[in-house]
Amino acid sequence: MGKYLDQSPRTGPENFTTYKQRGEWVELLFMTRAAKRGFGVSKPWGDSSRYDVILEQNGRFIRVQVKCTDRWTGSAYSCILYAAHQHAYTTKQIDYFAIYLVPDDIWYIFPAKKLIGQSAVILTPHRHGHKHGRYKEAWDLLESRKPTKGAPEFP
Repeated sequence: MGKYLDQSPRTGPENFTTYKQRGEWVELLFMTRAAKRGFGVSKPWGDSSRYDVILEQNGRFIRVQVKCTDRWTGSAYSCILYAAHQHAYTTKQIDYFAIYLVPDDIWYIFPAKKLIGQSAVILTPHRHGHKHGRYKEAWDLLESRKPTKGAPEFP
């Protein structure tokens, strides 16, 4: 598709006055990357849905919860999956987590079932053979292999 497919502008927390603003920016980055890969991209109206973005490809709809972190512990990134005032996500609410490491411009794409029940995930992108290495830039996990017969019009 082009040599700039996976490039995006990096920025730090100094460019945003709230975490909500930074979260909205990361959702836009995710939607841009997904659109470049041929997905139909939709954003639910309001803040009531447990997912942030809906992707559509070949009649298949995917609910994605987008997270980001710049929380570096010295050897790994820590990403909180839900706030203390929220309930944990379930596989009935989301299909995938997309986690963006802001300082390194790296995406992790996780099937929701891999992280459900955890309050945080630790990511070590610079360590060879790290636990979650297979999910680093794993955009192919989102791609449907064939059209879904009788796919619902909306998740």
